[in-house]
Amino acid sequence: MGSIRSIENRVYSSPRHFAFVIPRYFPGIAGGAETLMGNLAERLAARGDTVEILSTCAKDNRTWENHFEPGTEQIGNIQVHRYAVDSRNLDVWIPLQLTIHAGKSATVPQQLDWMAESVNSRGLYAHIAREGRDFDALFFGPYLFGTTFWGSLIYPDRSVLVPCLHDEPYAYQDVIGSMFRQARGALFNATPEMMLAQSLYGKIPGGVVGMGFDMPTPDYVKGLTPYFESSSPYILYLGRKETGKNVPLLIDSFCEAKQVGLIPDEVRLVILGGGSFSDLNRPEALNRCDIIDLPHASELEKQRLLAHALYLCQPSVNESFSIVLMEAWMVGTPVVVHGECAVTRHHVVESGAGLHFSDHEDLGGVTQFFLNDLEKRQEMVRRGREYVAREYSWESVLGRFDTVVQELFETEMSRTL
Repeated sequence: MGSIRSIENRVYSSPRHFAFVIPRYFPGIAGGAETLMGNLAERLAARGDTVEILSTCAKDNRTWENHFEPGTEQIGNIQVHRYAVDSRNLDVWIPLQLTIHAGKSATVPQQLDWMAESVNSRGLYAHIAREGRDFDALFFGPYLFGTTFWGSLIYPDRSVLVPCLHDEPYAYQDVIGSMFRQARGALFNATPEMMLAQSLYGKIPGGVVGMGFDMPTPDYVKGLTPYFESSSPYILYLGRKETGKNVPLLIDSFCEAKQVGLIPDEVRLVILGGGSFSDLNRPEALNRCDIIDLPHASELEKQRLLAHALYLCQPSVNESFSIVLMEAWMVGTPVVVHGECAVTRHHVVESGAGLHFSDHEDLGGVTQFFLNDLEKRQEMVRRGREYVAREYSWESVLGRFDTVVQELFETEMSRTL
């Protein structure tokens, strides 16, 4: 490890040499886990650490077809090494994926076959085997990919998981527990995620780090003009159009609340994100004038939509952090989350900057609250901005990162003192 120095009572080694192993990486990537890991890698490189990203040639997280040419590309301060995705036997993987997803029992050999036909890259693993010892630490995530499972087991004493763990059937598999227990430790995004890992796998070394943000200036927020010409209030969903994100529940709850008069006629539901609306299995929703499907928006347009929404609704029950909550709070918009998601509910409770729902009656109630109690809504706006600035500034996040990494590798670091 490098030389040790103390910053604000935190001791850490700097500059250091890190590798981030991510199944996909490219500028503008939309995936939450990839964005979180990529942003952390970029910030570490910007402050002087040497950071490399090891990834595959895939771009589409559905097909996992090789899109980029294998090789090395310099992106900002980071060298990105890409290796081809191995061919996969989907006749083996798909039935196992469906079995595990349904919560049915799978033997350890079947679980290993499941991982063997996941997203893998022999070239990537050869790179790790050849050069892994040259890194002070290798960070792998998210947890549910072959690149994380097999890659982290090459040098487990150097491997730190950034799992983005959810309470879902995959997390209960024996092979996943084995990976967690063999790795050096883990960086978690929120306290409930860490508590879930400990309940499943025992005491996992590491700690909560999360993702950092640069707070927008008041003038920037004030300059975000409305996206729609109409001044009608709207609820905003921002994220992938997938059933796994619980978007059908939001659509159904919105329609049912409208039907019984719990949500006023003028309120609309705006759905923005990647993927196809057809994947939500609600084709009739697009025949309504109060549900708007936006297939694409620029970053500025997204910020405008956020800033003028009545509230952002995050219906997913499987989140390890939820970047969109922080983005909403930074531009002055309160949030509504699903009451059964431990992580997003934790953010709402800790910040005091949102509410939660589970059905159409709840959704109607929170909508009326935000329409009618503007003073309390504004108080939530203030609390949300304060929460992000306090807990998720880059200074706070990098401070936690340094502390956790120091604790995970304190034996090696102590030898340099």
